[in-house]
Amino acid sequence: MSETELDTGSKHPWWRYASNSSFQITATVIGATQAIYLYYFYFNVLGLEPGLIVLALTIFTIYDAINDPIIGFLVDRNTRLTKRWGRRFPWIVIGIVPWTLSLFLIFTAPTVNPANPWPVFFWLFGSLILMDTFGTLVGINVSALRPDLFRTEKERQKLTWWWTPLDMIAQALGFILPPLFINPSALKASYGLMGTMMSIICLISAVLFLPGTTETKVVKERYFTGKYESFSFFSGMKEVLKSKSFIVFFITLTAFNMTINLLMGNAPFVNTFLLRYAAGDEIIIFVIFMVGAFIAFPFWILYLKKIKNNKKVLAIGGLALGITLFPLSFFQTEIDLYIMLFILGVAMGSMWAFFYTIIQASVIDDFVASTRKNQKGILLGVSTLLGRLVATLDEGVMALVHTTTGFPAGSEDYAGLVTAVNAAGGDVNLVLLGIRLLFGIIPSIVIIVGTFVFWKYFPLTQDKVLENKRILEELGF
Repeated sequence: MSETELDTGSKHPWWRYASNSSFQITATVIGATQAIYLYYFYFNVLGLEPGLIVLALTIFTIYDAINDPIIGFLVDRNTRLTKRWGRRFPWIVIGIVPWTLSLFLIFTAPTVNPANPWPVFFWLFGSLILMDTFGTLVGINVSALRPDLFRTEKERQKLTWWWTPLDMIAQALGFILPPLFINPSALKASYGLMGTMMSIICLISAVLFLPGTTETKVVKERYFTGKYESFSFFSGMKEVLKSKSFIVFFITLTAFNMTINLLMGNAPFVNTFLLRYAAGDEIIIFVIFMVGAFIAFPFWILYLKKIKNNKKVLAIGGLALGITLFPLSFFQTEIDLYIMLFILGVAMGSMWAFFYTIIQASVIDDFVASTRKNQKGILLGVSTLLGRLVATLDEGVMALVHTTTGFPAGSEDYAGLVTAVNAAGGDVNLVLLGIRLLFGIIPSIVIIVGTFVFWKYFPLTQDKVLENKRILEELGF
């Protein structure tokens, strides 16, 4: 079957693409706010030692090992509601409210009592558990639904035209809105206000994506076609881990997410301790970076449409990202930093556009085609589990570098940092070097390694993508 025969055009109105893609507003704002400010808030504002932050994240990851694959497995089951409401939509509705409100809890933790830091530790841990459980319930079902709704490459590229700018807008909201609520003169209280307002915004935005996550009649009927419920939990886990396309995709996606989290998570440190601006002024870093990405992503999509090679375009984008990250460690003034950030955003537009709408959808198709069973939730559950490991990895790297360079907990500004480092007999220049490494060289190495793995081992050539579509059509999936 040729690509032309498979790509017969879109069967969906424009609003379904727009609404489905607007899920990114809720998901990305929650993820960006947590990724950028969690470590800084608990370390610098509340005074929780980095070892306890990493411990909470590590135990949380162990919970993920149980929670995510089980949820992914269970939501693949047809229920009494499936024929009428669909397999995915009811779970999405159930999870939205507790998921969005978990952000409020994260940023309303009490200040650390040096004699007993454990209440804050358990507050952090419990908030993360709430966020993960219901975030997984919503996210797995949205991700599993997209390949079913948008079957052809043309539909997926059309989805990308909506998904990428909306995700960028969501990232911008996640970067720009939280600093607006941060007041350096009342830092802890302002973080609480930030968490409250971001939760409300995410809850309201969730209304936008609900219409786009309703299943069509064709999709509902497909749930009852063929071997739609034939995995046991452990056999499903085994099949996922046997999938080469998934393993390589996960490694590359982990490198990408870790790169972004290191870059964004260190922006407040760069702003406060290198540029020595007031807390919240890191908004400038985020805006310049986002402008570059927003301008560039349409050209990356047109480039993909021209050469028709998903694997090649993503590899080129990953290499460009690694090259443009490296110089960030060596900026001298805010002017050259802002120029570097804009160029970095241009490179970022490539991987941003393709990972979830095109590459992940192809990996899901490959899993279903190779197993001949229409169960996607278990793959996405394992993916979510492993994806959560990214948070532990990047926070662990940050904690390791800060501990090694002697960064003291509780330093709210440059003057306080110098005082604390000198009192501990450390070297403030070494502390600042650690921030620079985390902002450029370290994430550059991470993404270059991930891109090499993808180019070398990812098995889904364009011919294989089209072959999988043919198999799915034959199976009725």
